[in-house]
Amino acid sequence: MTTTDYFRRLKSRDAAIPWLLVLLAVGYVAFYWPNPVELYPDSNGYLTFSEHRTAGYPVFVMLVKAVFGTVDAVPKAQLVIAASAFSFLGWSLHRAYRSPFIAVAPVALLMLYPQIGDVHSYILTESLFISLLCLLAGSLALITWRPTWYLVAVAALACGFAITVRPAAYSLLVIWPFLFWFNWRRFDRQRTALVAAVIVPIAVCLVVETVIWHVHHDSEHRPNLGDRHLFAKALIVEPEPQIPDPELARVLAEGRRIMAPGRELIAGAPSHYASTRLLVDFEVAAQHATYRRAFGPVVRAIAERRGVGEYEVLAQIGRPAMLNAPAAWLGNALAHYKGLWFPYWAYVSPSILNEYQLYIEDVEPSILFNDRPIFRHKEPPGPVLRILLRLTMGVGLLITTMALGIAVLQWLFWRCRSPDGRLVVAALCGLAVHAHFLMVGLLGVVATRYAGAMGPLLATCGALLASWGIDQVLRARWGHTSVRAKFHRRLSQ
Repeated sequence: MTTTDYFRRLKSRDAAIPWLLVLLAVGYVAFYWPNPVELYPDSNGYLTFSEHRTAGYPVFVMLVKAVFGTVDAVPKAQLVIAASAFSFLGWSLHRAYRSPFIAVAPVALLMLYPQIGDVHSYILTESLFISLLCLLAGSLALITWRPTWYLVAVAALACGFAITVRPAAYSLLVIWPFLFWFNWRRFDRQRTALVAAVIVPIAVCLVVETVIWHVHHDSEHRPNLGDRHLFAKALIVEPEPQIPDPELARVLAEGRRIMAPGRELIAGAPSHYASTRLLVDFEVAAQHATYRRAFGPVVRAIAERRGVGEYEVLAQIGRPAMLNAPAAWLGNALAHYKGLWFPYWAYVSPSILNEYQLYIEDVEPSILFNDRPIFRHKEPPGPVLRILLRLTMGVGLLITTMALGIAVLQWLFWRCRSPDGRLVVAALCGLAVHAHFLMVGLLGVVATRYAGAMGPLLATCGALLASWGIDQVLRARWGHTSVRAKFHRRLSQ
């Protein structure tokens, strides 16, 4: 076979990758299309555009309903958008690195992960958020291949829209300084334009979202759901936090008295599974069922008497309580952070489940336990495939940490002009995942769908780090870049 024939074969294979991605997307849509609409307790907040929700997802739901005439069309729209986003991610990675493995592997992982496939049926933010992360990761890959202001603007728009959909996406802002740091020399002569291409789209998204929220609700006071989370944490953490306001301190003390059985149960938990599970259940109870039953009337009465909103009173309790107990707050955040990396039922076995069930059945009955359904029935172990897939989150922790560490070391000590583009994108994806999980831990609670929603960044990070690592092994073995890599470089030129 001549060199010309070899290059023709490479080009034909490269041309086939986009078609393969399209076929995978069509198959993905066909497989999940029959799934019915799934409504959760949180779904009503988006369907009615509750005050504590950001405008991004409710506006999306309104637009789909206006176009198709029914809310039942939302999951179908989400599914098509997600399949298109997966294809864009694969195409972008292939365009940037000319590797079928890098292009297909992340897409295949995302399509095979059943938890991601299921969320397209939910009236929740996860599906749309996953699609935006695919757009972000693909755009970052294209930027490291060919840095232009319009590619940076596309990535920034994806980041800005993600923030309007889920406020926890503010954590994604951490990637932009690192993107410029890793590529500072490569961005020479266009740094101002590229910085503007980041700032302007994100600022426009935030301003438009704010305007839409205020117009829709016709209110100057905007509640923050994070304040409700902080209030719940103030009732759970040890030692007891202190706040200066005497009246609110009495509310906090009464709330901690009510939640005392929960704190005791968490402290005596027999396993990591039990402690994480109980922490989540009691924090959720403290801000929802128990809150409505025990705290809500008192908080609303104080708010009415002081002429402020209910969430502002929660802020006046939760924020100073957590700031005055930083070690307890950080410990709580790290517990949730670990729970997101290792979803608590990844460790589940029949013996651990039985131990947990016996533990909660052996405690003195409390009205608090009625606020969470976990105390009213036994749970069977999850399907083996789901457990194995969730165990891979441990691999995710490893690869994201490695990618970030190697990229920083390469920049600081190996004196490269710029780290390898694959390593840069892997490091940025890993950094975004860590920052997101930490922010959720600080201001929210563990939910396994939050971990699954970061799938695009985890899959992209793993594929790029694996490709980079294989190249390093080949260089160490043969002393030069592989022949295959040289051919791909020539093709890209």
